[in-house]
Amino acid sequence: MQTLQAFFDATITNLELIGILIFPLLLYGIKRGWQEEGFTAIGLGITVSALGQGFGRFIILILNRVIGVFPMGVALILNKPADQWPEMGRDIIPQDNRWANLAIFVVMVLVCYRAGTILGRRKGVYLLGRLAGGIFGALNGILILARVFFLLRPLERTTEVDLPTITILGLKADALNGLIVGLTGFVIALFLLLAWFQRRRARE
Repeated sequence: MQTLQAFFDATITNLELIGILIFPLLLYGIKRGWQEEGFTAIGLGITVSALGQGFGRFIILILNRVIGVFPMGVALILNKPADQWPEMGRDIIPQDNRWANLAIFVVMVLVCYRAGTILGRRKGVYLLGRLAGGIFGALNGILILARVFFLLRPLERTTEVDLPTITILGLKADALNGLIVGLTGFVIALFLLLAWFQRRRARE
């Protein structure tokens, strides 16, 4: 019995975990092709960068102001004197709230994928274009994982799941987050290279 249980026991390394998590996006990238996935990848690179994170904090600031207007509106409707109006300076959603930042990030990811669908072209993309789409899809998965892991930090320590025993080695969020700049540069360079080949091929 112990021998049978040991047969099913497994240890999932960091690379294997990343591979399992991004595999669906790799398949989706093959389906969409290099143009749609490439535009999406550029958008995601901006989204997970400092610029995109700053935009997320800006959205939280706007939400706080919009939410803060409602008590003020109620006070005005009820004709309360100015000294009884609620304060406007208090933030209801903290800037560093991870769930608020995650929700905004999910919306931005959906916008990136929609923008890729609008800007890219799926028709006429052949085998190599599909394979390149798979590469972009995998890179998109890593960019998304980097941000999600940085916000939630779900697997900072080694975790064991019983029956059968599956050991998932700890994956530091900062390790993935450190890849963002390099991956974004690689995505842009690869996209421009493919666009150049496509343009050259069209001229022939």
